[in-house]
Amino acid sequence: MDMDLVVIFTFISTIVLIITGGIVLFPISRKLAYFLEQATRERADRLAGRVQEALPGSAANERLLRALSDLHDQVGQLAERQAFTEQLLERRGEEGGREADRLEG
Repeated sequence: MDMDLVVIFTFISTIVLIITGGIVLFPISRKLAYFLEQATRERADRLAGRVQEALPGSAANERLLRALSDLHDQVGQLAERQAFTEQLLERRGEEGGREADRLEG
């Protein structure tokens, strides 16, 4: 048997298998994707329903709002302390520079 015929037969067989596999597997993969999309959508709807039930006026919501308010206050206090510390360091740097000039002179 000629080697060229074996190569051609192998190439044609490979192409036929790829095309057949694509034809067979494409509908299966589309159906699987549709199923996964529906399952994800249902789960998201269930979770959204739970969130909607939990939000309006619940104790957990009140605790969360209170915790956020406390965090807001603490961050504000930290910002004030940082600004004050920066002012003190700036003044100390200016005074240190003046004293260094006085010692040199």
